Amino acid sequence: KRLMLIRKSSKGHDLKLYRNTTPGSVRTKNYPDGTTETLTYPSRYKYFLVFDGSIIQRSNNWDTIEQAYVDKCDDEHGGGTGRMIIGKHKLENNVIKEL
Repeated sequence: KRLMLIRKSSKGHDLKLYRNTTPGSVRTKNYPDGTTETLTYPSRYKYFLVFDGSIIQRSNNWDTIEQAYVDKCDDEHGGGTGRMIIGKHKLENNVIKEL
């Protein structure tokens, strides 16, 4: 199974919301500049929120984790599109856009 990225920041911040499809796994990503990033997935939560490479929130509840994502967007850049609303937003490359 693969890790499922659900949302990422439209403002360029390293803020990502994932669905945990591989609980307890450790993933390492190597970049062309030689840097390495390691992320250890939670062992029991369905969703988790990552900011600057570190997990900052875990939850089994979608509403809770999506609200944490929106709150972090408010903290970092004064807001964004907010919670996804079907019929008002679309998901394009894991970034929410207004229709």
